Amino acid sequence: MKKIKILTSIICVIILFLGACKKEDNKPTPTTYKGKQITSFSIVTPSATGIIDTINKVITINVPQGTTLTSLNTNIALPNGISITPASGQTQNFTNPVLYTVKLPDNSTSVWTVKVLTTGIVVTTVNVTQDITTSLTWTADKLYVVNGSIEIGNNAVLTIEPGTVIKFNAGASLSVGYSTNGTLIANGTVDKPITFTSSAALPTAGAWDGLYFYSKTQSSSLLKYCNIQFAGSNSGYGAVNILACDLAMDYCTIGNSGSDAIYTTYTDPKGGFVTFTNNTITNAVKYGIEINAQKVSSIGTANTITGTKGVFIFGDFRSTVAQTWKNLGVPYIIASEVDIDGDLTLEAGTTFKFEAAGWLAFGYYASTSINLVGTAASPITFTSNAANPTAGAWRGLTFYGKTLSTSNMSYCIVDYAGSLTSYGAVDLVGCSISYTYNIIRNCNSFGIILNSTAGFKSFSNNSISSTDHLISMSTLHIPDLGTSNVYTAATGKGIQISGDANYANAVTWKKQSADFYIDEEIDLDGTITVEAGTTFKFDANGWFAIGYYANTTFIATGTSTNNIKFTSSAALPVAGAWKEIRFYNKTLSNTTLSYCILEYCGAGSVPSIQADASMSVNNSQINNSSSTTKAATTGTAVVTASGNNFTFVKI
Repeated sequence: MKKIKILTSIICVIILFLGACKKEDNKPTPTTYKGKQITSFSIVTPSATGIIDTINKVITINVPQGTTLTSLNTNIALPNGISITPASGQTQNFTNPVLYTVKLPDNSTSVWTVKVLTTGIVVTTVNVTQDITTSLTWTADKLYVVNGSIEIGNNAVLTIEPGTVIKFNAGASLSVGYSTNGTLIANGTVDKPITFTSSAALPTAGAWDGLYFYSKTQSSSLLKYCNIQFAGSNSGYGAVNILACDLAMDYCTIGNSGSDAIYTTYTDPKGGFVTFTNNTITNAVKYGIEINAQKVSSIGTANTITGTKGVFIFGDFRSTVAQTWKNLGVPYIIASEVDIDGDLTLEAGTTFKFEAAGWLAFGYYASTSINLVGTAASPITFTSNAANPTAGAWRGLTFYGKTLSTSNMSYCIVDYAGSLTSYGAVDLVGCSISYTYNIIRNCNSFGIILNSTAGFKSFSNNSISSTDHLISMSTLHIPDLGTSNVYTAATGKGIQISGDANYANAVTWKKQSADFYIDEEIDLDGTITVEAGTTFKFDANGWFAIGYYANTTFIATGTSTNNIKFTSSAALPVAGAWKEIRFYNKTLSNTTLSYCILEYCGAGSVPSIQADASMSVNNSQINNSSSTTKAATTGTAVVTASGNNFTFVKI
C-alpha cells in the first residue's frame, strides 16, 4: 500500500510538470523592450507639443481655440529602432482621437491614442486694420487677423516671433516697402514656425491675397521657417510676391496657392532671392515660381516643388559671372525667346518645356560658354509644354557667333522642335561646339542646321530623326562628323552639304549611316579621304569639281562589299539625272577612285568622270550614264585604270 501511494505521488508530480509545460507553451511572447517608445509628439502648425502618458499610452495636445483640426501636420520623434504608423509628417484629421501603432525593436507592437484639444488655451485676437508705420513685434501669444491691404513702410520694422499665427480675411494682404522703406523679419524655428494662413473655417486655395515685397523692402527682410497657406487670390500674382527686390527665404512652406506660389518681377539687378534653400512648395494652381532668367541661379538647393506647373522663366540672361541653373525636380517653362549671354551651366536631369513661341538663343550679344551636360541616366531635356505634343510644337535651340568653342552639349534630348521649317531643332550660326551623345527626335524640320562658318569641335554618338534633312552643313565641316551616330532619315533626306571646301590639312570624311545630299557645284581642294561605304546623292545641279584652285589629293577607296557611291537624289532617277565628277589640273597623281560606283550621271552629255590630271581609277563602275563618253581624259593626263566596267577616252 505504501508503494502504491509513492507511485501515485510520482505520477501526480509528472502530470503537474507536463501541465505546467503545456501551459508555458501557450504563453504569448513577452515584450522585452523596456525603453521609451515615443520621444516627442507635436503639431507643426499651430505649433503645439503633446503631453505623453506612458502608462495609459495616451498623448494629449492642446492647440489654440479656433484651430481647424481636420488637417494638422505632425512631427514625431522616436528612439532608434522604433517605427510608427501613421508616420511622422503625415497630415491627419484630429477631430476625433487618432490611433497610432508603434513597432518596437523586438517586433512587438503597442497602440497609442492621440487627442488634440482646443480647450485650455485662450489666445488674444488682434485685428490688424491699419498700415504699420512704427516698428513693432507680433508675439506668439496672440492671434493676428489681417483685414484689407496692410503696408509696412515709413522705415518701420515688423518683427514676428516664432510660433506666431497670422490669419488673413478674404482679399487681405501684407505688403512691405511699397511707397516707403519697410522691413519684415519673420524668423521662425523648426519647432515653432510662423504661420500665414486664411481666417476661413474651411479655407481653399486663394482664400486670401498674399505677401508682397516691393522695391523699397530693406535687405534685412526675411522669411525663415514660415508656413504660408491658402494665399494667391490675385491670379496675376502669387502667394509670395518679390517685386524688384531680393529676399532671403529659407525653410519655408508655401501650399495651396490659388495662383503662383512665388511671383517675381525684375528691375536690374533685383528681383529674386538673397538665399532660397530648403523650401517646400506644394499645390499651386499656376507655377511654383515665376522668375526672370537673370535670377534663376538665385534658386538654391534642397528645395521641393510638387503639384505645380513648374518654374516659369521670362526675360533674358546676360551675366559676366558664371552661373548654374539647378535641377529643381520640376520643369522650367519658357513661353517666348530667351537669350542666354554669359557662362551658364545646366545641371544634369534638368527639363525645359517650351510653349509654341518659346526657344533659347545662346551667345548672340556677348561671349558665352554653355555647359549643357547631362548623363546617360539623367539627360537634360528640351521639349514641348503641350499636353499632347506633336512634331514641330516649338522652335528649338540656336547657338550664335559669340558662343565660345568651350561650349559643350552632351547627353541632351531635344524633342518636338522644328516649328519653323527654315530652322532646325538645333542651329549653329558662326560658332563651333562639342556635341556628343545627344538625341533629336520628333523634329518637323531639319535636325541640325549649321551656317557656312559653323562646325563641331566633336560630334559622335548622337541620334537624329527629322522630317527634313538630318543635318544641313558646310562641306568644309564634313570632317567634324565623328563616329557612332545613328540617323533615322525621312525618304529622300540625309546630310545636306553645300559650299566649297579648301582644306589646309589632310582630312577624312567618315562614313555616316545617312547619305550626303548635294544640290550645287561643290569645289574640293586639299587632301581628302572618303571612307568606304559613303554615299553621295546629287540633284540636277549637283556635281564635284576637284582640284581647281589648289593642289588636291582625293582618295575615295571602297571595298568589294562596301562601295563608295555617287548617285542621283531623285526618287525615280533616270540616266543624266546629275552631271559629273571632274578632276581639274591641280589634282595630284596620288588621287584614287577604287571600288566606286557612279550612277545616273552624264547630264549635258559630259563624261561621268573627267580627268584633266593623272590619277588612278580601279574596280569601279559607271551605270546608267546619259553620256556616250563615260570617262575621259584631257591634255597630258594619264589615268591608271583596271577592273572597271568602262574605259577612259581622250577628248
